[in-house]
Amino acid sequence: MLTGTALAQDNAAAQPPAAAPGTPSQLPPAGEIDDEEVSRFALTALVLEQVAGDTTLAKEQQQAAMMGVMQQTGIDPQRFNQIALASESDTGLQQRIQAAAEQHVAAAQQQQQAQPAAPESGR
Repeated sequence: MLTGTALAQDNAAAQPPAAAPGTPSQLPPAGEIDDEEVSRFALTALVLEQVAGDTTLAKEQQQAAMMGVMQQTGIDPQRFNQIALASESDTGLQQRIQAAAEQHVAAAQQQQQAQPAAPESGR
């Protein structure tokens, strides 16, 4: 997950800041990360890893896809970076992110296993 996180940080850093320098951020401090935000962060990082690993996309397409992922998951690139940086020094946060990521992976696997059971030849 760190690869996707690092790439997302690079891509988000390359984007123009949402607020002008010197403007107080409207984002809550990294220490105030609730479970929903941890879950969104973990999902975003997982999907960003997939996008970053897609060698069929040009760099510009990857960057656009990464920004689209952040929009879909509802996490601001600046906030994503705040959480990523906070997780580097906070083992409790790392564990929460890892647990959330595992839940997302398990849910995706269950959904994938359920799909073949659906009749496809009914056309």
